[in-house]
Amino acid sequence: WKRSVVLSVTAATSQTIQIPVSGRVSGVLMSIVTAAAGSWELSTTGTSQIATASPDTGVLARVRVGATAGMQNVFLPLNRAVKILDNFYIHTTGAGNVGELTFFIE
Repeated sequence: WKRSVVLSVTAATSQTIQIPVSGRVSGVLMSIVTAAAGSWELSTTGTSQIATASPDTGVLARVRVGATAGMQNVFLPLNRAVKILDNFYIHTTGAGNVGELTFFIE
């Protein structure tokens, strides 16, 4: 890959990831330190749709997080073209569900 972009994710919030280069996001690694039941949602939409049963096309992936303390690693093949300054959003629920989000850009 050309480079990776890493974001430290905080609990029960929404955060913006701005892509610094044009290329293709080959995949995203979600490394979640589980502490409470909740969800992580990766989206191109700035508003969380976690509570929506039928989200719009901006929602790229959701990961359910269990209440057991531990570690959960999920790799999502994305293969999505991006331009410099494109935004992605990570929406989270569950107090204490923190971790890292890594984008692999080609």
